[in-house]
Amino acid sequence: MESVRLLDTREGVALERMAVSYLDSLRPTVLKIIQQSQRLPSPDASSWMARVDALTTPFEASQIARTFALVAADNIRLTERVLRSDLPPFALYSTIRSAIEASSLGLWILDAKSNQLAASRTLRIYRQNIASDRTMWNEFVGQPSEDHDTLAEQTRLAHDRLRGISPADYEKAVRSSSAIGAVDQTHPVAQPQRTSISGLEAWRICSSIVHANPVSMTHILERHPDGAVGQSATRTSRLSFVASFFATACLRSEELIDAYRERAQPRRAGRRD
Repeated sequence: MESVRLLDTREGVALERMAVSYLDSLRPTVLKIIQQSQRLPSPDASSWMARVDALTTPFEASQIARTFALVAADNIRLTERVLRSDLPPFALYSTIRSAIEASSLGLWILDAKSNQLAASRTLRIYRQNIASDRTMWNEFVGQPSEDHDTLAEQTRLAHDRLRGISPADYEKAVRSSSAIGAVDQTHPVAQPQRTSISGLEAWRICSSIVHANPVSMTHILERHPDGAVGQSATRTSRLSFVASFFATACLRSEELIDAYRERAQPRRAGRRD
Protein backbone atom coordinates (compact mmCIF):
# COMPACT_ATOMS: atom_id res chain seq x y z
CA MET A 1 0.00 0.00 0.00
CA GLU A 2 1.43 3.40 -1.01
CA SER A 3 2.31 5.64 1.95
CA VAL A 4 0.60 9.03 2.18
CA ARG A 5 2.93 12.00 2.46
CA LEU A 6 1.81 14.52 5.08
CA LEU A 7 3.15 18.01 5.56
CA ASP A 8 3.23 19.57 9.02
CA THR A 9 4.39 23.22 9.26
CA ARG A 10 3.07 24.01 12.73
CA GLU A 11 5.30 25.97 15.07
CA GLY A 12 6.96 24.10 17.87
CA VAL A 13 6.37 24.63 21.58
CA ALA A 14 9.61 26.56 22.08
CA LEU A 15 8.76 29.09 19.35
CA GLU A 16 5.24 29.55 20.68
CA ARG A 17 6.58 30.17 24.19
CA MET A 18 8.92 32.82 22.84
CA ALA A 19 5.98 34.49 21.11
CA VAL A 20 3.91 34.44 24.31
CA SER A 21 6.80 35.99 26.23
CA TYR A 22 7.17 38.66 23.57
CA LEU A 23 3.46 39.49 23.74
CA ASP A 24 3.72 39.77 27.52
CA SER A 25 6.57 42.27 27.15
CA LEU A 26 4.33 44.49 24.99
CA ARG A 27 1.64 44.94 27.63
CA PRO A 28 3.07 48.18 29.11
CA THR A 29 3.21 49.64 25.58
CA VAL A 30 -0.37 48.53 24.89
CA LEU A 31 -1.56 50.15 28.13
CA LYS A 32 0.24 53.39 27.27
CA ILE A 33 -1.31 53.49 23.80
CA ILE A 34 -4.85 52.85 25.04
CA GLN A 35 -4.65 55.40 27.85
CA GLN A 36 -2.74 58.19 26.15
CA SER A 37 -4.62 58.02 22.86
CA GLN A 38 -7.68 59.23 24.76
CA ARG A 39 -5.81 62.05 26.50
CA LEU A 40 -3.95 63.76 23.68
CA PRO A 41 -4.35 67.49 24.33
CA SER A 42 -5.27 70.27 21.96
CA PRO A 43 -2.06 71.83 20.65
CA ASP A 44 -0.57 74.82 22.42
CA ALA A 45 -1.22 78.06 20.54
CA SER A 46 2.51 78.53 19.87
CA SER A 47 3.18 74.93 18.81
CA TRP A 48 4.09 73.55 15.41
CA MET A 49 0.79 71.67 15.40
CA ALA A 50 -1.23 74.83 15.96
CA ARG A 51 0.51 76.52 13.03
CA VAL A 52 -0.46 73.63 10.79
CA ASP A 53 -4.05 73.84 12.06
CA ALA A 54 -4.13 77.52 11.11
CA LEU A 55 -3.31 76.53 7.53
CA THR A 56 -5.96 73.84 7.28
CA THR A 57 -8.89 75.31 9.26
CA PRO A 58 -11.57 74.03 9.57
CA PHE A 59 -9.90 70.70 8.75
CA GLU A 60 -7.44 70.64 11.64
CA ALA A 61 -4.41 68.41 11.28
CA SER A 62 -4.38 67.94 15.06
CA GLN A 63 -7.88 66.48 14.93
CA ILE A 64 -7.11 63.95 12.23
CA ALA A 65 -3.83 62.98 13.94
CA ARG A 66 -5.69 62.30 17.18
CA THR A 67 -8.36 60.37 15.29
CA PHE A 68 -5.67 58.17 13.74
CA ALA A 69 -4.28 57.54 17.22
CA LEU A 70 -7.71 56.54 18.55
CA VAL A 71 -8.36 54.18 15.64
CA ALA A 72 -4.96 52.53 16.07
CA ALA A 73 -5.43 52.22 19.83
CA ASP A 74 -8.88 50.67 19.55
CA ASN A 75 -7.61 48.02 17.14
CA ILE A 76 -4.65 47.31 19.40
CA ARG A 77 -6.92 47.03 22.43
CA LEU A 78 -9.15 44.48 20.70
CA THR A 79 -6.20 42.49 19.33
CA GLU A 80 -4.58 42.27 22.74
CA ARG A 81 -7.85 41.23 24.38
CA VAL A 82 -8.42 38.40 21.88
CA LEU A 83 -4.84 37.17 22.14
CA ARG A 84 -5.26 36.61 25.87
CA SER A 85 -7.41 33.55 25.19
CA ASP A 86 -7.56 32.81 21.46
CA LEU A 87 -5.71 32.87 18.16
CA PRO A 88 -8.29 33.08 15.36
CA PRO A 89 -7.02 32.11 11.90
CA PHE A 90 -7.94 35.34 10.10
CA ALA A 91 -9.62 38.08 12.16
CA LEU A 92 -6.60 39.67 13.88
CA TYR A 93 -4.80 40.42 10.62
CA SER A 94 -7.53 42.98 9.92
CA THR A 95 -7.18 44.78 13.27
CA ILE A 96 -3.38 44.77 13.11
CA ARG A 97 -3.46 46.07 9.54
CA SER A 98 -5.81 48.89 10.52
CA ALA A 99 -3.58 49.91 13.44
CA ILE A 100 -0.47 50.03 11.24
CA GLU A 101 -2.25 52.02 8.55
CA ALA A 102 -3.84 54.57 10.90
CA SER A 103 -0.69 55.19 12.94
CA SER A 104 1.45 55.48 9.81
CA LEU A 105 -0.85 58.02 8.18
CA GLY A 106 -0.76 60.09 11.36
CA LEU A 107 3.03 59.98 11.45
CA TRP A 108 3.17 60.82 7.74
CA ILE A 109 1.56 64.15 8.57
CA LEU A 110 3.66 64.80 11.69
CA ASP A 111 6.92 63.85 9.97
CA ALA A 112 6.54 66.56 7.33
CA LYS A 113 9.63 68.78 7.06
CA SER A 114 7.55 71.96 7.12
CA ASN A 115 4.15 73.03 8.37
CA GLN A 116 3.21 73.84 4.75
CA LEU A 117 3.88 70.23 3.69
CA ALA A 118 2.05 68.89 6.73
CA ALA A 119 -0.94 71.05 5.80
CA SER A 120 -0.82 69.76 2.23
CA ARG A 121 -0.81 66.14 3.37
CA THR A 122 -3.69 66.84 5.76
CA LEU A 123 -5.82 68.48 3.09
CA ARG A 124 -5.10 65.71 0.59
CA ILE A 125 -6.32 63.15 3.11
CA TYR A 126 -9.43 65.22 3.78
CA ARG A 127 -10.08 65.49 0.03
CA GLN A 128 -10.21 61.72 -0.18
CA ASN A 129 -12.30 61.48 2.98
CA ILE A 130 -14.86 63.88 1.51
CA ALA A 131 -15.01 61.92 -1.75
CA SER A 132 -15.45 58.66 0.16
CA ASP A 133 -18.20 60.10 2.33
CA ARG A 134 -19.91 61.48 -0.78
CA THR A 135 -20.07 57.95 -2.20
CA MET A 136 -21.38 56.54 1.08
CA TRP A 137 -24.00 59.28 1.33
CA ASN A 138 -25.23 58.65 -2.22
CA GLU A 139 -25.51 54.92 -1.53
CA PHE A 140 -27.50 55.29 1.70
CA VAL A 141 -29.53 58.43 1.00
CA GLY A 142 -29.92 58.04 -2.73
CA GLN A 143 -29.29 61.66 -3.61
CA PRO A 144 -26.26 63.99 -3.60
CA SER A 145 -25.51 66.44 -0.81
CA GLU A 146 -24.40 70.00 -1.47
CA ASP A 147 -22.32 69.85 1.72
CA HIS A 148 -19.73 67.69 -0.01
CA ASP A 149 -19.25 70.27 -2.77
CA THR A 150 -18.78 72.99 -0.15
CA LEU A 151 -16.28 70.95 1.85
CA ALA A 152 -14.32 69.97 -1.26
CA GLU A 153 -14.09 73.61 -2.34
CA GLN A 154 -12.90 74.66 1.13
CA THR A 155 -10.10 72.11 1.13
CA ARG A 156 -9.01 73.09 -2.38
CA LEU A 157 -8.90 76.81 -1.54
CA ALA A 158 -6.94 76.12 1.64
CA HIS A 159 -4.45 74.04 -0.35
CA ASP A 160 -4.10 76.72 -3.01
CA ARG A 161 -3.04 79.22 -0.32
CA LEU A 162 -0.10 77.09 0.84
CA ARG A 163 3.37 78.46 0.13
CA GLY A 164 5.91 76.36 -1.75
CA ILE A 165 3.34 73.65 -2.52
CA SER A 166 2.12 73.04 -6.05
CA PRO A 167 -1.67 73.33 -6.39
CA ALA A 168 -1.49 70.17 -8.51
CA ASP A 169 -0.41 68.20 -5.44
CA TYR A 170 -3.93 68.52 -4.09
CA GLU A 171 -5.19 65.96 -6.61
CA LYS A 172 -2.45 63.44 -5.92
CA ALA A 173 -3.89 60.32 -4.34
CA VAL A 174 -2.70 59.46 -0.84
CA ARG A 175 -1.82 55.77 -1.03
CA SER A 176 -1.49 53.91 2.24
CA SER A 177 1.38 51.78 0.96
CA SER A 178 3.41 54.85 -0.05
CA ALA A 179 2.75 56.65 3.24
CA ILE A 180 3.64 53.57 5.29
CA GLY A 181 6.83 53.07 3.28
CA ALA A 182 7.82 56.70 3.79
CA VAL A 183 7.28 56.43 7.54
CA ASP A 184 9.41 53.27 7.59
CA GLN A 185 12.36 55.41 6.47
CA THR A 186 12.11 57.73 9.47
CA HIS A 187 10.74 55.25 12.00
CA PRO A 188 12.46 51.90 11.38
CA VAL A 189 10.97 49.15 13.51
CA ALA A 190 13.47 47.67 15.94
CA GLN A 191 12.02 44.59 17.61
CA PRO A 192 14.38 43.37 20.34
CA GLN A 193 15.85 39.89 19.86
CA ARG A 194 13.75 39.32 16.75
CA THR A 195 13.97 39.92 13.03
CA SER A 196 12.49 43.35 12.47
CA ILE A 197 9.35 43.52 10.34
CA SER A 198 8.77 46.92 8.79
CA GLY A 199 5.41 48.63 8.79
CA LEU A 200 4.99 48.05 5.06
CA GLU A 201 5.98 44.38 5.28
CA ALA A 202 3.53 43.73 8.11
CA TRP A 203 0.77 45.73 6.40
CA ARG A 204 1.19 43.86 3.11
CA ILE A 205 1.23 40.43 4.76
CA CYS A 206 -1.85 41.26 6.82
CA SER A 207 -3.54 42.63 3.69
CA SER A 208 -3.06 39.32 1.91
CA ILE A 209 -5.05 37.58 4.65
CA VAL A 210 -7.67 40.35 4.83
CA HIS A 211 -8.19 40.00 1.07
CA ALA A 212 -8.40 36.19 1.37
CA ASN A 213 -5.45 35.57 -0.96
CA PRO A 214 -5.19 31.74 -1.01
CA VAL A 215 -1.72 31.80 -2.54
CA SER A 216 -0.33 33.91 0.29
CA MET A 217 -2.21 31.93 2.92
CA THR A 218 -0.25 28.80 2.05
CA HIS A 219 2.95 30.63 3.01
CA ILE A 220 1.70 32.59 6.02
CA LEU A 221 -0.52 30.11 7.85
CA GLU A 222 0.46 26.81 9.50
CA ARG A 223 -0.48 23.57 7.81
CA HIS A 224 -1.74 20.69 9.94
CA PRO A 225 -0.97 17.08 8.93
CA ASP A 226 -4.62 16.15 8.46
CA GLY A 227 -4.46 16.04 4.68
CA ALA A 228 -2.08 14.58 2.14
CA VAL A 229 0.30 16.81 0.21
CA GLY A 230 -1.67 18.52 -2.55
CA GLN A 231 -4.95 18.09 -0.69
CA SER A 232 -6.88 20.38 1.65
CA ALA A 233 -5.65 20.62 5.23
CA THR A 234 -6.43 22.64 8.35
CA ARG A 235 -4.57 25.94 8.52
CA THR A 236 -4.07 28.14 11.57
CA SER A 237 -2.21 31.34 12.38
CA ARG A 238 1.41 31.24 13.45
CA LEU A 239 1.64 32.86 16.86
CA SER A 240 5.18 34.09 16.19
CA PHE A 241 4.02 35.87 13.02
CA VAL A 242 1.01 37.47 14.72
CA ALA A 243 3.17 38.58 17.65
CA SER A 244 5.68 40.25 15.32
CA PHE A 245 3.00 42.01 13.29
CA PHE A 246 1.28 43.12 16.48
CA ALA A 247 4.56 44.45 17.84
CA THR A 248 5.05 46.52 14.70
CA ALA A 249 1.56 47.99 15.12
CA CYS A 250 2.18 48.76 18.80
CA LEU A 251 5.56 50.40 18.28
CA ARG A 252 4.27 52.53 15.43
CA SER A 253 1.19 53.62 17.40
CA GLU A 254 3.38 54.56 20.35
CA GLU A 255 5.56 56.64 18.03
CA LEU A 256 2.49 58.46 16.75
CA ILE A 257 1.44 59.39 20.28
CA ASP A 258 4.94 60.55 21.19
CA ALA A 259 5.29 62.54 17.96
CA TYR A 260 1.94 64.26 18.47
CA ARG A 261 2.84 65.30 22.02
CA GLU A 262 6.13 66.74 20.77
CA ARG A 263 4.48 68.64 17.92
CA ALA A 264 1.72 70.00 20.21
CA GLN A 265 4.12 71.44 22.81
CA PRO A 266 4.79 75.19 23.15
CA ARG A 267 7.39 76.46 20.75
CA ARG A 268 10.82 76.68 22.31
CA ALA A 269 12.56 80.04 22.21
CA GLY A 270 14.81 80.37 19.19
CA ARG A 271 13.35 77.35 17.46
CA ARG A 272 12.69 77.67 13.73
CA ASP A 273 10.36 75.16 12.09
